[in-house]
Amino acid sequence: MLPRMLCEELCSLNPMTDKLTFSVIWTLTSDGKILSEWFGRTVIRSCTKLSYEHAQSMIESPTQRIPEGELPPISPEHSSEEVHQAVLNLHRIAKELRKQRFLDGALRLDQLKLAFTLDHETGLPQGCYISEYRDSNKLVEEFMLLANMAVAHRVYRSFPETALLRRHPPPQTKMLNDLVEFCNQMGLPMDFSSAGALNESLTRIFGDDKYSLARKEVLTNMCSRPMQMALYFCAGALRDEAQFRHYALNVPLYTHFTSPIRRFADVMVHRLLAASLGHSAPPDLEPSEVQKQAEHCNDRRMASKRVQELSTSLFFAVLVRESGPLESEAMVLGVLNQAFDVLVLRYGVQKRIYCNALPLRSHRFRRVGKKPELTLTWGPVDTEQEPVQQVITIFSLVQVVLQAEAAALKYSALLRRPGAGDHSDHLRDGEESDCDLERED
Repeated sequence: MLPRMLCEELCSLNPMTDKLTFSVIWTLTSDGKILSEWFGRTVIRSCTKLSYEHAQSMIESPTQRIPEGELPPISPEHSSEEVHQAVLNLHRIAKELRKQRFLDGALRLDQLKLAFTLDHETGLPQGCYISEYRDSNKLVEEFMLLANMAVAHRVYRSFPETALLRRHPPPQTKMLNDLVEFCNQMGLPMDFSSAGALNESLTRIFGDDKYSLARKEVLTNMCSRPMQMALYFCAGALRDEAQFRHYALNVPLYTHFTSPIRRFADVMVHRLLAASLGHSAPPDLEPSEVQKQAEHCNDRRMASKRVQELSTSLFFAVLVRESGPLESEAMVLGVLNQAFDVLVLRYGVQKRIYCNALPLRSHRFRRVGKKPELTLTWGPVDTEQEPVQQVITIFSLVQVVLQAEAAALKYSALLRRPGAGDHSDHLRDGEESDCDLERED
């Protein structure tokens, strides 16, 4: 992202080295209540540099000490026991902060996210897995959110015309209305009246069997479609404070402060914070100039998101070419008259399966009430067998095969012919499937 000298040395909180930082320091109760708050310039001397895996191990085994030989170096002023206890204390407070955030109406739409293992020599993917969002990630997230919200309030109080903030508009109305109608047709008791109501619905209506968890993945994917992108903006460029709100976090003010190494918006916020503390003159910019910079940050963020998505798609296509064909369970998330869309559960990718690409004797589309349905008729494997019918509806669980195409770095999904013992027909709510939906390590 940046020259190594900057991002790995000068700007990184390397252990046992003095580093100049901006800090937000709180006094908190054990249940996450803020008693006091302080902003300022500080010198941080980290005692060690833990990985997420180290912190996760401490959280999962609170009474089991990790041998010092398996930990990174720790400064002589501190012990591994102190580090372990500090992680546990932070985890306990983070759990309370998170619980309160969702009680206050926050929304989180966790979608399957693909990650790769790479060949050290070629740099090409040699395996993939669904990345897991664990307690150590949640610990860091809660304190980052708390700092970002605190700084947002501070810079807005100090500079109501030029503060750089981040807003998240509510979902697109037409797409949301279409989703509401779909859920009503499917008999899903979803409440879309607010971010918190949606989060509660997704948490409440699904069980914890494998089929229910797969349905939740599909519905979470559908709920993400009407959502708009969060945007940087200049406070002085919007006159209606109601538009400042962050829909998913359900908070009135938010900004980005915690990652100045990788986001220029955070650098701008640091400059505003420094000015609010009297360490520098306020940036000599008009609201229109700040807004122009905010829009540039939005454009770059959108471009980087698109590049990340295309990169994931490209690497997965290479993996399918080199290691395929790949088989997986998939769940149907859309039915058309000549095709249907699936979410491939093992890999978190979406693909469209076309009827004319399958060895079918026939296919028929109809609506049962308002629910779309495709009936596929597979020809018999031999003359002694009868044709096999397969009904495809939304939330049908099917087996798919991903295979490389002749075109460079393209792959397609094909439906596997249903056989004896297959659970590819529509399963009823709560019915246990023997399909393996476990996430890969």
